[in-house]
Amino acid sequence: MTGRGVKYADVRKALEAGSTDEAIASLFDSLGTKKTPAEVKAWSDNVEKATMHGHPEKGTYFDGECRKLGLDPAKASVFDWLEVDDRASFAK
Repeated sequence: MTGRGVKYADVRKALEAGSTDEAIASLFDSLGTKKTPAEVKAWSDNVEKATMHGHPEKGTYFDGECRKLGLDPAKASVFDWLEVDDRASFAK
């Protein structure tokens, strides 16, 4: 189960079919636990700021990977790191 009421197989099937971000969000809205717009925004804001910097088990790895990409680990979110890493990895 991916989330309350949302099954992994349903999400995977939609992703493999090439569903848009909007379609995936709609799937979660229709099957998952109902959330208010304010709850969705609060969750999203927190996820966008998430970092592994300072994490007791993952911080050293995260900091090293950020530095390799020219990011300041103390200021980089996980999404910042993933975005820059994707650009570097798929630049060809």
